[in-house]
Amino acid sequence: MKRLYLLLLGTVVLSGLTPTRLLAQANFQPGYVLPLVGDTLRGEVDLQEGRLNAQACRFRPMAAAEVVAYRPEQLRAYGFTTQVRHYRSLPVTLEENAAPQRYFLEVLADGPASLYFLRTASQREEYFVGLQNQPLAILRHGMVQRAAGATEFKTVMDTGYRNTLQAALADCPAVEKKLRTLPFQENALISVINTYNGKCRGQQSRNQSVAAVSHFTIGLVAGGALHTLTYDGFPFGNDFKQKNTSVGFALGPTVQYRSERLSQRISLVASLLYEPEKYEIGLDNINLAGAGARIQFDFAYLRLPLMVRYTYPRGKVVPIAEVGLTAAYAVKTDVSSGTVTNGQYTAYPGPVTDILTSASRSSQVGFGGGVGVGIRPAGGHAMALLLRAERTNGFVDGFGIGTATLHFYGLLAYDLTK
Repeated sequence: MKRLYLLLLGTVVLSGLTPTRLLAQANFQPGYVLPLVGDTLRGEVDLQEGRLNAQACRFRPMAAAEVVAYRPEQLRAYGFTTQVRHYRSLPVTLEENAAPQRYFLEVLADGPASLYFLRTASQREEYFVGLQNQPLAILRHGMVQRAAGATEFKTVMDTGYRNTLQAALADCPAVEKKLRTLPFQENALISVINTYNGKCRGQQSRNQSVAAVSHFTIGLVAGGALHTLTYDGFPFGNDFKQKNTSVGFALGPTVQYRSERLSQRISLVASLLYEPEKYEIGLDNINLAGAGARIQFDFAYLRLPLMVRYTYPRGKVVPIAEVGLTAAYAVKTDVSSGTVTNGQYTAYPGPVTDILTSASRSSQVGFGGGVGVGIRPAGGHAMALLLRAERTNGFVDGFGIGTATLHFYGLLAYDLTK
């Protein structure tokens, strides 16, 4: 099972950080392409992941037709009509003294002055400004090292993008004041370009893509849980190993985050689940009277699974796969030891209880993954049915005791936001 988790983790991480065709099923939407020569061709265009939209355009005239892949050198532009996103083939220089390279740049605002977006192969987000019939200029941003003395340096925010915009839009007093404190945010950059085009050139920006947004959804998740404890060692001997199960529930809030700029399919999901667990470990017939030794554990945890979730973006019922890390904090750790005679448990204080109580760790870590289906009714609240498995390092640390635990869940997640 550990190998399966690692395989799932590698698959999802690779799909989210370096998008490939491994999980990138086609997502054709109504759209168009503009060839180097001739009129606009209308049909369906594949809405791809992250940087792939900048590197290639996959087009078909109709659903049953063969797909044609175009490189930036083979088209003037392409776009989506229902998604309202437009891409234009243009050469840009990403590094100083580097040769220009052509990409499909997303058009954020177009007119006398235009603003473009590019997600690079290294997943860096770059923005470019350009005036008609002039080369595009990159808007430099990020953290840089600046001299703070003869031998000292400090890390500061690069505000070179403001100087670049100031030089490009120098003939427009209406934007000059804005540029002095302009934050490096997509909506703020678009606003400046729109102001320049409207107030200083008398034209409204056109062919503007709908600004990509980041989605936060808040919901509830609840369901059943089956916990399987594998206990070995103290106080029953080095060769002792026993499994015990606990049936319970999991309940709590959940938050999901997805950025359209990065991926249509990958999201981060964090939940805070309350989970009770009860176990009983022991031996029978340890003396002639038929008595048995028992240790009982009565725990409750706040568990925080942080999952990378893949969701296919089309349809009302969509498949889900997720993988990630988990952490848990104990809010209840009751341990008792005693004997069982004729089915009657008698607890008594002693070194076994003391040692297990002192050795119990308050936090656990682990990893897990799962599959499920999402349901997105039109105009309603989304739901998801999930099957998830997790493995944690157990609740005892030390004294040669093993308490590795597997957790299995059947969960229903319900989004409170639409």
